[in-house]
Amino acid sequence: MSTTSPSLPLERAAAPAPPQARGSLLLGHARQLQQDTITALAGLSARAPEGIVGFRIGRSPAIVVSTPDTVREVLIERAEDYARGRRQTRALTPLMGQGLLVSEGPMHARQRRIILPHLSPRQVPKYADTIVAEAERYIAEWKTPQEVDLVAEMNSMTMDIVTQLLFSSSSRDNQALARAITEAFEWEMHALTSVLGLPLWVPTARNRRARENIATIRAWISRFIEERRAAGHDTRSADLLGDLMSTRYEDGSGMSDSLLLDEALTAWGASQETSADAQAWTLYLLGTHPEVRERVLQEIEDKVGRRTVRHEDLAGLPYCMQVFKEAMRLFPPASMIPRQAVRDTTLRGYTVKKGTMVFVNAYSLHRRPEVFDDPETFDPDRFERSRERALPKGAYLPFGTGGNVCPGSHLALMEGHLLTAVLAQRLTVELLPGQRIRPHLMVNLRPSPGVKARVCLKN
Repeated sequence: MSTTSPSLPLERAAAPAPPQARGSLLLGHARQLQQDTITALAGLSARAPEGIVGFRIGRSPAIVVSTPDTVREVLIERAEDYARGRRQTRALTPLMGQGLLVSEGPMHARQRRIILPHLSPRQVPKYADTIVAEAERYIAEWKTPQEVDLVAEMNSMTMDIVTQLLFSSSSRDNQALARAITEAFEWEMHALTSVLGLPLWVPTARNRRARENIATIRAWISRFIEERRAAGHDTRSADLLGDLMSTRYEDGSGMSDSLLLDEALTAWGASQETSADAQAWTLYLLGTHPEVRERVLQEIEDKVGRRTVRHEDLAGLPYCMQVFKEAMRLFPPASMIPRQAVRDTTLRGYTVKKGTMVFVNAYSLHRRPEVFDDPETFDPDRFERSRERALPKGAYLPFGTGGNVCPGSHLALMEGHLLTAVLAQRLTVELLPGQRIRPHLMVNLRPSPGVKARVCLKN
């Protein structure tokens, strides 16, 4: 009789943890993230040839991903494993409520279903004339030549444009509102990267100021909804607020005023900041690359001349779009997309524990030499149509990707295309010497401390 024990099934070896970056014993990498988020994440990504590296924010585990494969797995292939998470929700909800940047699951899907048709490629051309008219009005009011901060000016100009697109109204000279937005976004970044991540109700000086700013912004948006409701007539309009007020769910009901406020504020805040920062970077790069600027000017002269740019001109201005896309490659507005593992899962064969923060690092992804040749060089020709089509999936994501891709991406691209052409056509921009411009992540990626330039209206 055999004494051999019956064979037992072999246990599957557990997947290893991702490679870990060493940080402070107590704080991990929290201090570096607080001081300069984008540089800290870029430094972490540089240590990760496979595109994934682990670190800590205090005692909380986190990972950063920065290759097309890892990004695609987090945002598309395993998107159900990586939600917005507690930290991101706590940072965004006070300002954005339950808008598309915060909501998830069935509610998010329901809202996208009724909002996306209003921002589809077929719908956004109706906004082109308003974008150009507001930009030309803003430029015409400048007393030139003068020295300006292009970041501040693009913020003011795009705030006027977006307020007109959404509400058929003006935000002209509303410096208090602009300041409130900047400070509210700074609070959100602090909440995302701090060790403690104190909720807004904790009465710190930072939180008290944030509550004041959030109240200012939400009250300003609420006024447009109240005025439109009080008008007592058909709410359909040439603006996005009218579209949202007239849209209906499957059961025939419309959005509640509270949800309408959240979605209108989300659309307004996200599009304004994205447009302003993207256009400031575009002007900065054109100012530092005169050969590119000359090609832009020649294309505009050949196709448009001095007349007003129209939507139908855009097909004949491909290089202007290439310039804008390349500016967003080097300085993507959504440079960091946070997620959190909602269950134990894996990523490229590594274990990711439930609760782990995941930072999708588009800034480093866009600068990977195996994806983009000579990645630090500003080269708009890399977005020539055939070369752009050859890019790996998930290699370029200025507006995110997957089910949570920015719903306004088509509008943002058209606006960027138009503004790149209009600003080059109407203005001479000369950067002042001696500046050291660095990217500063403040929800979107902004040139810091600003971009000083001498501007002059063309005759």
